[in-house]
Amino acid sequence: MADLSDIFESEELNEAVKAVEALLARRQPPRRMPGDRTFRELTLGKTFHAREAIAIISSSEPAYPGLKAVLSSGLVGWALFPKDREMRVVLMTQAVLQHMDDAERSVGLVDQPITVARDIVARYVLTGIEFLTEIYDQLGGYEAFSRIASLDIMADLFEPYSKTIKTTNRALAYLHHGADRFRDPEYDFAPSLNRAVTIFNELKSARGAEAYGADYVSRSLLHRRWSQTKPSLALIYSASTIKVRRKPLLEVMLQGEYHYSSHVEYLDEWLGRARYVSDHVFAKMDPPDLQNITSKLLANVEPRRFAAPRLTVEEDKILNAQFRKKFRANSA
Repeated sequence: MADLSDIFESEELNEAVKAVEALLARRQPPRRMPGDRTFRELTLGKTFHAREAIAIISSSEPAYPGLKAVLSSGLVGWALFPKDREMRVVLMTQAVLQHMDDAERSVGLVDQPITVARDIVARYVLTGIEFLTEIYDQLGGYEAFSRIASLDIMADLFEPYSKTIKTTNRALAYLHHGADRFRDPEYDFAPSLNRAVTIFNELKSARGAEAYGADYVSRSLLHRRWSQTKPSLALIYSASTIKVRRKPLLEVMLQGEYHYSSHVEYLDEWLGRARYVSDHVFAKMDPPDLQNITSKLLANVEPRRFAAPRLTVEEDKILNAQFRKKFRANSA
């Protein structure tokens, strides 16, 4: 590589750097507070610190440009696959590209000639130097983007899991209805995974194994998904109940179509509904581990009440039988 020392030491470059730094100082961009975890510490270790990520995403406090966008994509990846680091890294890397593309479009680099002024504004003002150092560089810079999987490929990778996720969400819908109807432990059964499994067994008997299997996975796969993804169950269920132009938000996520700039308006509702699931459904379950996990995760989120999804006539009949006890105490 050519010797660039003369350029780095030149007066012209030093003056240009001072001018850009002065421009950035005038805008006073928000910075990470001392003591806060870095982006790398939050997202790229063995553990994705979802609670802290949610606190940043849902906070009204400003963050440096792009941080909430990339963290929200990381949260989507973690919610879908809590144990799979690669999935969330791919989604976060795609969010980095989206943020940088938005910056270039904002200054006209897509449909107008490139100029030094446009490049400076796009790269250092809108994309942000903190974004470049804390996120872009930590994810691997240019090399990471040259080898990252496309969103089409990611959607194909997500597809085998969709039926398991659908089954888990339907189980949670049954528990949501059960929580709505739970008034007195003497008369009503509390919501539980075993009660949801019993409802599935009744559906399987009524529909036949083949018809049932076209929509739902086996009990063992349901239990595996449930046990391996407990921290994110409420998030996935709540995402399935929010419509984004007639499509569930969960489907948007599974198809790799989630973008912060397009879907930021749904984030508070998504998190708030998940907190409501914790407070309304999980609070009535025994043991209380699901509520404990989820309430800690969403500690600073205000719950947002929502109605349980509609049931078929067949499901409603089975659910009524399963959540109402067959006996009553004597009124005397």
